[in-house]
Amino acid sequence: MAYEDLAAFYDELMGDALYDAWRQALAPHLSSVRVAVDLGCGTGRMAAWLAERAERVYAVDRSPEMLAVAFDTWGHLSNVRWLESDLCDLALPEAADFALASTDVLNYLLTRDELERALQRVRACVRPGGRWALDTLGPRRLQQLRDGAWHDVRNHLVIVHETEVEGETIVHRVCGFVGIEEDGELYRRFDEEHVQRYWDAATLADLFDRTGWEVVEAQGDFGECPVDQADRVVWMLERR
Repeated sequence: MAYEDLAAFYDELMGDALYDAWRQALAPHLSSVRVAVDLGCGTGRMAAWLAERAERVYAVDRSPEMLAVAFDTWGHLSNVRWLESDLCDLALPEAADFALASTDVLNYLLTRDELERALQRVRACVRPGGRWALDTLGPRRLQQLRDGAWHDVRNHLVIVHETEVEGETIVHRVCGFVGIEEDGELYRRFDEEHVQRYWDAATLADLFDRTGWEVVEAQGDFGECPVDQADRVVWMLERR
């Protein structure tokens, strides 16, 4: 996975809907949180929001480009520490009361061994009884991604995004054109490829249990539909 070029445009392309849904869902759970960790923090928007509600926030991502964008925007926040790390190697200076992994973070773990190790490392970084909120790709989204394609055309940016699904493997191929002159007549092309794996809810529930996590709740699209019809499965876990 690489975000060498997309990082600069990630928030613009993502919009606000998913972030707003997460804020609404998490707000009731954060009243007693002292230390939080945002896993796969990306451009730092949720880490900054958590920083308003916790004494300290650790914002973790394995993409230096994403972290650079995050730090440019939110680096002034004195209670946020930015860490470049893979989840399989995660270590924090102190145990967190609450963890977040939004926007398909676990779907970038491609093997069962890798996922199990990541779950164990996150558990080691969360205190007993601490909570972990996360989302994973749902079955409806997987169906939409099969040989799917979409494009986004703006004055300064053109994105063509194609997806290919083979079994549980999802390959995202992104071709972008970025305007490099104010008159918009000259563009620079970039290409990125991102690979994810679809993890079904039953497999995840079993792995959570095996690695010391209790499933408190699993919802389809923040409670809008059943899990087996969801675009996104939203989980709340508790560390045993």
